[in-house]
Amino acid sequence: MTAFLFAHLVTLALFMGLLLAAAMGDLQTYKIPNTYSLALLALYPFFALTAPQSVSPFLSLGVMAGVFAVGFAIYAYGAMGGGDVKLLTVAALFAGPHFAVEFLAITGIAGGMVALLMLNRPFRAGLAVALDSIGNRTLRDALLTDVIPYGVAIAAGGVYLTLRLVGAATDAA
Repeated sequence: MTAFLFAHLVTLALFMGLLLAAAMGDLQTYKIPNTYSLALLALYPFFALTAPQSVSPFLSLGVMAGVFAVGFAIYAYGAMGGGDVKLLTVAALFAGPHFAVEFLAITGIAGGMVALLMLNRPFRAGLAVALDSIGNRTLRDALLTDVIPYGVAIAAGGVYLTLRLVGAATDAA
């Protein structure tokens, strides 16, 4: 394994870790701090410079701009939070033109599953009681609200994207 491939894989691990941390925060507070999106944005140059496969930063910026435009419209409509839009936008930068459609599709499917879970009140109530019995009041309270933590869906799409990017990197190396 070359040093560049190792650095690239570490960058991808950090990418996935930041997305998962943002999802956990979203579950607990229904907010995604800007620090996660900014950290991911700062991580992108390392991703692009260490990638053994072809990465097109300009096309990736175009994908990012398109995702932001659609996300901003959804935010303006009131269907998604600003932190969700920013996190999704920066994650789409990593997806680039090669994996954007897959990333957005997996994120959308995961978002639908989270929404279905949140619509099932009896299941949520039972899960909340179980969480309360083990002392996890933060997640219990999160399950009892009607807000959808879309950061979880973005993280699911990001985990899928990370696996695809690792595969692409190891194939190219």
